[in-house]
Amino acid sequence: MKTIIVPTDFSVMANNAMRFATDMAQHINASLMLLHIYQVPVAIGEVPMPLVNVDELQKSSEEKLKTLKEEVEKLTAFKVKVYIEARLGEVVDELQNVCATVQPFAVILGTKGSGALERMLFLL
Repeated sequence: MKTIIVPTDFSVMANNAMRFATDMAQHINASLMLLHIYQVPVAIGEVPMPLVNVDELQKSSEEKLKTLKEEVEKLTAFKVKVYIEARLGEVVDELQNVCATVQPFAVILGTKGSGALERMLFLL
């Protein structure tokens, strides 16, 4: 089965991309993978210290992904299979790892800037 990966940061732009991907998945009979890649914010000082507990960050990410999954399932009347995954790491590296494993039909994401992720994706 074809899979569409939808990276999300839970922003308005990412939600718009998710809705677009949902429509596409329905038309081509594909599944969706909602993916959130998070990083642990670190305070820089003499000794770098994480500002947030990693377990709490993962739990929060998974809860938000479950909410998005429920939204997609309602939009599609449960006709589209939805997978969710939260990963700790660098966005570009983790997205490349997931793509290498899943071999997606497409990766659809919303963007409003021109950061490293966007440059990497548009150069591929």
